[in-house]
Amino acid sequence: QAARRLPEGCGITGFSRRLIKAEMGLLRAALSAGSRAAKLPAAITEAKSTSLPFLPVDWVFRFAPYFCRDRVRFMWRFNQISFAMGAGYYFLFCHAPFKGAHYEHFRESYLYLWTKSELEKSGQLEENLRIKVKHFYPQTEEE
Repeated sequence: QAARRLPEGCGITGFSRRLIKAEMGLLRAALSAGSRAAKLPAAITEAKSTSLPFLPVDWVFRFAPYFCRDRVRFMWRFNQISFAMGAGYYFLFCHAPFKGAHYEHFRESYLYLWTKSELEKSGQLEENLRIKVKHFYPQTEEE
């Protein structure tokens, strides 16, 4: 019990000590409850690593015997299908062209449009565009 005590000079009050002890007891109870939780069957936990996406493996063996004549052919087809689905997901779903997701075509918010119209009304937009630097390195007169 003496090893669990907090040092007296650490600035922790009695209320804080009780709160820390209560939190440690709650943490201990949560950890013990988690270790006693029901485990899923091995077939379900291994399904992510042993099946084609969205398709049970037993269906593949039953309905597509040409697809899985041996383990090497099944692994080769599994890799081909997984790569094709990943590439299709990226290029067809995640990569939406012309959606304005880059610096050249950004979505102009209402605040941006309002501020721009106010600058146009006052004439400050033309002055800002005139003095704006459009190059990184210093330019000579003939360029």
